[in-house]
Amino acid sequence: MYRVLVTSKSFAKYNPEIMEELKEKGIEIVRASASNMTSEQIADEVTDYDGLVCGIDRIDKTVMEAGRNLKVIHMNGTGVDHIDVKEATRRGIYVGNCPGANAQAVAELNLGILLCEARKIVKHSKMIDQGRWEREVGVELSGKTIGVLGLGAIGRHFVELLRGFHMRVLAYDVYPDLKWCKENQVELVEDISQVYIESDFISLNLPLLESTRGMINERSLGLMKKDVIIVNTARGGLIEADALIRALKEKRIRGAALDAFAREPLEMDSPLRELDVTMTPHIGASSIETMKNVTRIVGEHLVEVLVNGNPEHMLNA
Repeated sequence: MYRVLVTSKSFAKYNPEIMEELKEKGIEIVRASASNMTSEQIADEVTDYDGLVCGIDRIDKTVMEAGRNLKVIHMNGTGVDHIDVKEATRRGIYVGNCPGANAQAVAELNLGILLCEARKIVKHSKMIDQGRWEREVGVELSGKTIGVLGLGAIGRHFVELLRGFHMRVLAYDVYPDLKWCKENQVELVEDISQVYIESDFISLNLPLLESTRGMINERSLGLMKKDVIIVNTARGGLIEADALIRALKEKRIRGAALDAFAREPLEMDSPLRELDVTMTPHIGASSIETMKNVTRIVGEHLVEVLVNGNPEHMLNA
């Protein structure tokens, strides 16, 4: 019987029957003693396990050294920038994720918080709670230009959701699907600066890589329109927080809608808490449908790697 430690609270939460199905196939799932664990805390528990299923916990050398029997580390979702894939590969540990499994959920949240920021929906709701009946004038999406940075599964789903708003869509992607772009009337640009200069709204739908880290910075913000709204449901590290905060305070941009932050949970003393922005606690993939889908994919991958010895779907296969 293979044993797998799970630190993600959402794993099998909405389809618990998968736990029994995995057991029948030779995999025992054991939940960690807590959530939001540090790498040191995970290391204390992972010692004798064959596999590890994590959320956004930091999985580094400390964890891998302690997990001397680890054969697979699997993200209970998509992004793996918090997992040291190079170190895992060096140690012969497979790393897996669920690409595209959360695309619809994140794309819908992307649109949702964009609308919230454009019309200050959350702010108005709070004002009513406070007994205030005040109205702040917002902006419409219809007929405007939106810049979409990244046309992976999430970016493409997001663009499809925008159809009813009759927007001009500019996009930048290193490896774009040219046929899809043509079918969906997406204007591809070769110079990302064009997106910054011409867009009324900018949506970040990119993975966090060395090439994308801090791409929203003083320089790029300086190219943007004064009325631009920036949306980020991807990774907090895509934005230089200090630069964004200064731009918001100085009213050099209209606003921001953020679901991801460089440090999570967001620090209590973060200046973002004092600014008029829309923020959610990294809930992009938090839909019942996504959680069910992710659990199913993770379970299938665990069986393939541990039981069948087939790592073809792993990132470092």
